[in-house]
This record gives sequence, structure tokens and C-alpha cells, in this order.
Amino acid sequence: MKGPKVTVVRHPMVLEQLTLARNKTTNQIAFRKAIFRLGRLMAHEFLRTLETQEFPVETPFGKTTGYKVKGNDKIEIILILRASIPFVDGMYKELPMARTGIISAWRGKAPAFQIEINYSKIPDIHPDDIVIIADPMLATGHTLLKVARKTLERGKPKRLVFFSVISTKKGIRHVGKEFPEAEFYTCAIDPKVDEHGYIVPGLGDAGDRAFGSPH
Repeated sequence: MKGPKVTVVRHPMVLEQLTLARNKTTNQIAFRKAIFRLGRLMAHEFLRTLETQEFPVETPFGKTTGYKVKGNDKIEIILILRASIPFVDGMYKELPMARTGIISAWRGKAPAFQIEINYSKIPDIHPDDIVIIADPMLATGHTLLKVARKTLERGKPKRLVFFSVISTKKGIRHVGKEFPEAEFYTCAIDPKVDEHGYIVPGLGDAGDRAFGSPH
């Protein structure tokens, strides 16, 4: 079986914003803005995979060829509460016509990493849709796999895409084993996951850093 398709986005501004997000001295507001910008930049990169359609257009001085992105109205983004909120907000800047599904997923403690989903509101998925599941951190893959299963109860899309700021090979393999045709977009692939399920070096707990720790 061939491995999953993985795109690591290496735009210079991605590298800068990723560095800002990783830095432990970055405050809550600046962290949230960095995740927002990374979502926008990744969506911009993803748009390269969509086709364009030509049509005639008239300028004030003559005729020329215009272009329209095909399929940007067939995108559904799945937001995983709470860490994905600024990430998806950034994605909307490049994908403003996207529909949105919302899932609340909670990962339990190691080593079982049981996933609890206590809320989901997902629009119907059609055969010509592109579904993007957005989670800033793809660590073990347990959360993303459970969310993907729940999402696809609403239908089978043309393309299934996972967006993460930081991923691990372990997490990609875990999700890709069940969804071998899925596509993965990430800004970095870090070397390991610690005993608590956090990516190392990673950037910490994305939800806590964006919105404050509940503890």
C-alpha cells in the first residue's frame, strides 16, 4: 500500500509564523494571530490544487480572459473545538464560500487515548465535495481519526484533506492507514510524541495557548 500524500508548506512567511507559534514567550494574542495566519497561508497553498475556468471579461479598454476557481463552493471545513478556531478563521480568508462543520472532541489520558465526542453539527457531504478537517496538532492521530469517522457519517466526499500546523509521522501513519487516499497538509513534521501524547518539540497545548488554560 502506498503511503498517504503529504504536503509540507514551506513558504517563508509560514516558517516565520510557525517560529512565533513555537516560541514559549509568545503571548496569547500573538499566538492566536500566528495560528490564524498559518491557516490562511495553508489554504492559499491548497488552492493551487483546484482547477480554474476561463471566461471572457471586458476591461474599460478592451476584452481579455478572466478566470474563476472551480470547486471553491464545494468545500466543507470541519472545525474541532477549541484549538481549531483561529486556524479555521484564517482559512476562511482564502476559502470564504466554505461550509462549516463543528465537532467537540476530547482526548483522554495515555496510553489508551480514548476520544470522547460530545457535540457535532456537520452539514451533509456530497460526492463532489472536498472535506478539510482542521486540527493544529496531529500527534498520535487518535482525535483526527475519530473525527474523520464521525464526519464521514454525513457522506463520502471527492477529497478528504487534513490540515495541521504540526504533525508527526506516527500520527499521519495512524490516520492514513484507515484513509489511504486522504491528503495531509502541514507546516512541519516533528520527530516524536511524549508519554502524555504531546508533540516534541511541538508548540505546547494549542488550545491553552490560544485561549488560556482552564487549570
